[in-house]
Amino acid sequence: MKKLLSLLQISPVYLGGIFIFAYLESIRGRVTPGQTINWYILTPEAAVGTLIKAILITFILRFTFKRFHGLLEFPIQKGTALAAFGLGLTAYLLLSNGAAMIISLLFDTWDRNFTDQILLSVNVSYLLDFIVYGGFYLSYLLFQEYKNHQHKLAAYELALSDSRFSQLKQQLNPHFLFNNLNILDQLIEENPKSASRFLQNFAALYRYPLEKSNSKLVRIAEEIEFAKAYFSLMSEKFGESYLMDIDPEIPSGKIPPLTLQLLIENAVLHNFGTLERPVVLSIKMTDKIEVSNNRVPFAKPKHKGGKGLQNLREQYELLADEPIEIIQSEDLFTVILPLIPDNQ
Repeated sequence: MKKLLSLLQISPVYLGGIFIFAYLESIRGRVTPGQTINWYILTPEAAVGTLIKAILITFILRFTFKRFHGLLEFPIQKGTALAAFGLGLTAYLLLSNGAAMIISLLFDTWDRNFTDQILLSVNVSYLLDFIVYGGFYLSYLLFQEYKNHQHKLAAYELALSDSRFSQLKQQLNPHFLFNNLNILDQLIEENPKSASRFLQNFAALYRYPLEKSNSKLVRIAEEIEFAKAYFSLMSEKFGESYLMDIDPEIPSGKIPPLTLQLLIENAVLHNFGTLERPVVLSIKMTDKIEVSNNRVPFAKPKHKGGKGLQNLREQYELLADEPIEIIQSEDLFTVILPLIPDNQ
């Protein structure tokens, strides 16, 4: 039974609900005005037969949905759902009439069972069965889709909140703030022009997250500018131990805010760049964004990884049609981000 439920992607509760409905319908069909109530009215054999028909209809719809949806993926599109339903109905009518023909031939009841009136009546009954129990199955699938969507939405909101909290905590970190103010103090004395540029980038580091705090997506051009400002601050601290190369051609499209900053921060936190062996970040842009860096791991890692990327993965699951790709080798770490169309 578990294998059957798994194959049909239904739950025991759904199957039980179908049986109860079929049982009550069989009782209603047996009760007529003025009839004496007896135990026969309550016998379940008609409901068992209807349950078998409902399972057959579910199996046929499962097959036709796979035909149009591959692996029965969500969301279910209206056009393909109607096509799958129509194909399933045709298959059910052919199977039901074929089984009736075989039984009639075996028991020599063809002349009695295959009159025009009986054929019409029986096929109308088949049609109604398929609409009712197929409709139940479609409703069940749509309900499961709604639940999955709500679960993804909750996971996205949690991931987004966690990501924003991490960014805010990083920016309000007294050590981070103190270091940058020290750098600014030194630059004011040594190079006022660099100090002015540093101050602009420092202000952008705080302004951008506040401006985009309620945005699910930002234009890639905005994200690139913020990434440059953030990396400029890192360069003041680490010099040429960390380098970044960005494609000059910026495509149209959107990504979640602070995505590139997260990937830059990960590269800095998890790799030990030196002047002799710098960590080089590369941001290439086509129809996707490819962010990669050479790996120069610490002898003793200082930070545990994975949380930020997991949050980013969960955001993309809800916002984009494609997931992010993470490719890791001994020498290179790459994250490939799909670009989300501007109209979203």
